[in-house]
Amino acid sequence: MASLFALLAVLGSASASAVPSSSTLNTLLVSSTAPSSQLAQCLKSSYYGTYGGQASTQEHIYLPSERCLLGESALDGLSGGSLIPMNFDTSDEAGRIVWVGQAGVDPESLPSDSSGDVWSIISSTSREFALLSSPGSNQQVLSSKKSQVSSEPIRLLHQSPTSLLLHVPRSYLPMIDTFLPSHLVPVALPSKPLPALANGWEPVPSQFARHLANVTKYLRFSPEIDKVVSEGIELNQIRRDVRWLTGEAPSGIVSRHSFTPGAVKAAHWIKDKVEATGANCTLHTFIEGFSPNVICHYPSSLNSTEHVILSAHYDSRGSFGSTRAPGGDDDGSGTGHLLGVAHAIGTQGVKFKKQVVLAFFAGEEQGLLGSHAYAEHLHEKNTTILLQVQADMLAYHAPGEPLQIGLPESIHLPEASHLIGNLSQIYSPELVVGKTAACCSDHQSFISYGFPATQVFERNGWIADPYYHNSGDLSQRDNYDFEQVVSIAKVTLAGLLTIAGYDLEEGV
Repeated sequence: MASLFALLAVLGSASASAVPSSSTLNTLLVSSTAPSSQLAQCLKSSYYGTYGGQASTQEHIYLPSERCLLGESALDGLSGGSLIPMNFDTSDEAGRIVWVGQAGVDPESLPSDSSGDVWSIISSTSREFALLSSPGSNQQVLSSKKSQVSSEPIRLLHQSPTSLLLHVPRSYLPMIDTFLPSHLVPVALPSKPLPALANGWEPVPSQFARHLANVTKYLRFSPEIDKVVSEGIELNQIRRDVRWLTGEAPSGIVSRHSFTPGAVKAAHWIKDKVEATGANCTLHTFIEGFSPNVICHYPSSLNSTEHVILSAHYDSRGSFGSTRAPGGDDDGSGTGHLLGVAHAIGTQGVKFKKQVVLAFFAGEEQGLLGSHAYAEHLHEKNTTILLQVQADMLAYHAPGEPLQIGLPESIHLPEASHLIGNLSQIYSPELVVGKTAACCSDHQSFISYGFPATQVFERNGWIADPYYHNSGDLSQRDNYDFEQVVSIAKVTLAGLLTIAGYDLEEGV
């Protein structure tokens, strides 16, 4: 804690005029201490999230005011951390703070030079991009529109052995993923503090955890659910949809990066596909220039206000420096799985008793931007969500390993993961259930706002797909397994039917 107290003295003697008048926040606190009732209220109310896929290296980020830090008991309850002054414009209009960390790739599979100076790679690549985007350059930039690249640099705010914290100017935000080696992922901090919840600090209110635990306790095999998931989920249909998204079928899509025409084309195609199954779909713009979220609602037959959400991200990321991003596994497999669920709902005549949403997010590869905007929107509307499940990377099946379904090691609601694991054993017993080190996907946006959420993934342990964040991420390759996608889709659809309740339309 010595470094914290030393910096407090510096903060106390600093002139207020050193901070630009447009700045809304000027001190970053990175700590291993999670928010709790023991922390000062001004710290709890300046909490900006938990980052990192492994519990042992997780970082909790706060952006407190100077007044808070200079309070007599401001640091009580903190076990350690670092304070970083930010004497520049940190308003949302200027840019975003972005955490960059390990995705969960097996360290033994990384190239020998992967532990080099990542910050040097990011800063040099962003400078090169600025030159290519400057007036007079004839190089193509990653955008469907001509963009003005900021003269402000990407700033390194903090570096640990496993992560970086950057301030990314707004014009760089759409392509921050393209500056990163494949084993690193960005997660943007929210533009305002996350809400403190009741009873001190509960990541998810206890009544939702108790509800899911109670459902799991009394879970039994349902022949009707088994018939719907077995007959409704069709491998050939999922394969056709995935290959349309990747461009392996004649869609003309080369990339679904969030700032490309291919992503916009995919969004409209997804909307049409899901609406044909009985949903009402809307395109939600969350940041100007990004392809939109596709949010599809199935109505409640009982006029219920409670929601169950299945999601995937349809945007993609290619090889370092490449404009091709087919995203067959990441996350064409999750998107194809979600389209397969929609197909089953339509063909099996399912009518839900509660509100059901299939959400297709963009901006995931740039830092969970689309899902965060949607989760924040739901929180502001005081929406009741009973369960949210994200499907991200379902298709890679390592040689010699059994079919698997991986659930998060951290940043999830355990009761939600337990329910999904039990449903897997009932409706897809061929899947081995376990925990994954993969980080970081859109369910984390929902956890941040206190919603009960989890993720399904293709493998227990580390990410093993050799084409992860690679322009070779196609479905027509060794070990891309549609059977595994089908098995996982049966589980998530069973979860929808179990939590949302349903009737089956006669004659369908």
